Amino acid sequence: MSESRPNAEPNPSKHNRRPSKDHVLRKRQPNKPERGDNVLYISTKTDIKAHMAKCNKLISNENEIIIYCLGAAIQRGILLALRICEEHVTYKIDTNTFSTELTDDLEPATDNADYEIQKRFNSALRIRVFCSNPSEDNPAKESNSNG
Repeated sequence: MSESRPNAEPNPSKHNRRPSKDHVLRKRQPNKPERGDNVLYISTKTDIKAHMAKCNKLISNENEIIIYCLGAAIQRGILLALRICEEHVTYKIDTNTFSTELTDDLEPATDNADYEIQKRFNSALRIRVFCSNPSEDNPAKESNSNG
């Protein structure tokens, strides 16, 4: 049946994670849905202690931190949020799960192959860590706003 449709697109799942020998897989950076000083993007490559140090620095200036994690980094993002709440008891967590579309480039490795694009979806998590009582956790901020 597929032979009768020569112009039909090839099944995108046949290239998932195993491109043919005619192509080289290049993963594009995922889109960042939000930007700001209090927004962190967690990866599996960065040390969790570095993320924790950044969060502790942000807590002194912000009432909330937004943490985004994708795929395998979701576990690290959850652990980071729980550590923040463990160290700062007035902080609470609000989470949203979603799927994000990722794009991969299949670059030709041979002369007879064409450039292709592969789209796929991956699980993502947005964690909002916020101070439930800002005046208790950060008295320096309150004194700065009064004077």
